[in-house]
Amino acid sequence: MQTQRRFMALVLAGLFALPAVTTAQTYPARPVKLVVSFAAGGPTDVLARIIAQGLSKTLGQQVIVDNRAGGGGAIGTREVAKAQADGYTLLFAGDAALTVQPQLTPNVGYDARKDFTPLRLVAAQANVLVVNASKGLPDMKTLLAQAKGKRGALTFGSAGNGSPSHLIGALFENQAGIDLVHVPYKGAAPAMTDLIGGQIDMLFVGTPVALQNATRKELLMLAVTGSKRLPSLPNVPTFAELGIGQLGSETAVWWSVMAPAGLPQNIAVKLDEALKAALNDADVQKNLNTQGVDTLNLDAKTTEQWMARDQAKWAALIRAKKIASE
Repeated sequence: MQTQRRFMALVLAGLFALPAVTTAQTYPARPVKLVVSFAAGGPTDVLARIIAQGLSKTLGQQVIVDNRAGGGGAIGTREVAKAQADGYTLLFAGDAALTVQPQLTPNVGYDARKDFTPLRLVAAQANVLVVNASKGLPDMKTLLAQAKGKRGALTFGSAGNGSPSHLIGALFENQAGIDLVHVPYKGAAPAMTDLIGGQIDMLFVGTPVALQNATRKELLMLAVTGSKRLPSLPNVPTFAELGIGQLGSETAVWWSVMAPAGLPQNIAVKLDEALKAALNDADVQKNLNTQGVDTLNLDAKTTEQWMARDQAKWAALIRAKKIASE
């Protein structure tokens, strides 16, 4: 009787395992959902749609973008963390949702290091320090002299407490040895509106936003993060050139494609190969470059390394500056 029970248990275990094996072997048999944790039409959404189009081609199945905005990216990220690990629900993840929000939001609902299977790091962008032209800040030397001459004399805006523009501004304060007044907004658009209007002195913006506003007479671009100047902004020096360290390529905003933890290895391999091929496509690279971002095409191990690096970096800054969420 005991032998019979053991035999039946083995048979049942095999039967329950069959669907997973079949799914892995035939994947993808239906459209794949790519969750974007920000609103449609925003920078992350635009990039996700470029990737989805390329991935649809190389995967041989339609990849549909599904916007799940809210909570600084936490809502959509949490949804994917709890999804079935079958390869049909993926996350187009901005770095802040993985490295910053879990440190600022109590009970965020996911562990970025444990709840996801990293697939590939796909793109990154530099950040540009933009100032209002009427403020008498024609260059970095003048800006630093004014900031050091009187504590809190200058203001910098951000897309909100804990946003990338806030954290990079705080890092700039630390590295330059200055104190600025932080003015948080509910998004990058109203912050840019007030910068143009002169209500704030400066703002860190991503490359696409900088390029969109490059010809405005109301604005000046003083410096760019990264290890080298941007071809699209050749006259804007890097922070490194100006003697301000730790505002290099490690402060880039980046995006990756993730799956829920526990993704079968053969599905992970197939997705990775499809993503790699999509990112090598000339049209995909051209479309990404048009948006002012660099194609990365880096593997899962590198994605994990970037996550660990940025979690540690921003954690130290959050503690030092006592940064809190909204």
